Amino acid sequence: MQSGSKSKREGWRSELPREGVGAAVIEKLKEEKRKDAIWQGKCSGTVYIGGSEYEGHFSLINEACSMFAHTNPLHLDVFQSVARFEAEVVAMTAALLGSKGKSSGGEICGNMTSGGTESILMAVKSSRDYMKDKKGIKRPEMIIPESAHSAYDKAAQYFNIKLRRVPVNKEFQADVKAIRQQINKNTVLIVGSAPGFPHGIIDPIEELGELAFSYDICLHVDLCLGGFVLPFARMLGYPIPPFDFSVKGVTSISVDVHKYGLAPKGTSVVLYRNHDIRKHQFVAGSRKYLSYLSLEGQT
Repeated sequence: MQSGSKSKREGWRSELPREGVGAAVIEKLKEEKRKDAIWQGKCSGTVYIGGSEYEGHFSLINEACSMFAHTNPLHLDVFQSVARFEAEVVAMTAALLGSKGKSSGGEICGNMTSGGTESILMAVKSSRDYMKDKKGIKRPEMIIPESAHSAYDKAAQYFNIKLRRVPVNKEFQADVKAIRQQINKNTVLIVGSAPGFPHGIIDPIEELGELAFSYDICLHVDLCLGGFVLPFARMLGYPIPPFDFSVKGVTSISVDVHKYGLAPKGTSVVLYRNHDIRKHQFVAGSRKYLSYLSLEGQT
């Protein structure tokens, strides 16, 4: 990759203006937006559009988002509608991915996040803490194929997890044998994708599930790209291999609603097989902070 000698940042503001722009900011936004590339229908994997009538799709999304732009989902007692919508999106997504099946255990749960990376981060963090609680692992490691998303590298740095990356096989799938050889007493998590971003190929999730179950470790399936495609492809009769919570051994799944769920960018779901795993996603605040909130509420 090469860049030109002239910086595109010439004329960009670096300090607050002395006077506010006011309503004229809208014209400024329009002016800058006109400089963007014409991307509709031309940028695969950038923005996902619901059919050829994208303007109607965008208008619908814009209207819905504008209604809730100033809500704060942290205050569920105030913004009860937002809490309901999150719960429904999570439940509907889980239903697509095996929550109604006998093998799921009926406890599949989750949360919405700001994107696939955050969903993966939450799943890795929860898996790490779950395995620490369950097996006492204090020096955690996770094993991922080379085709796995870079979010796992970020998670390894954030959560102090040793990352073991193994080559894919000749079919560009996660190499189950190579992953098995890397498993040790500190392994907390292995990873598969359905499909992976580099090649669009589904990893052998069923085999990875058997491996994770036999070693009593976690398996996260990255369905960020395929979560709203594979279930429907399977309904249409395409020979889709098992990839969701119907697979014994799958402990968490990430699904991007802003891809083929056609929601606006910044919308994803992370799912867990049961509440015991998901509880490790959350962090309780200190008593001092909670006390401060209590006093603040009284005023």
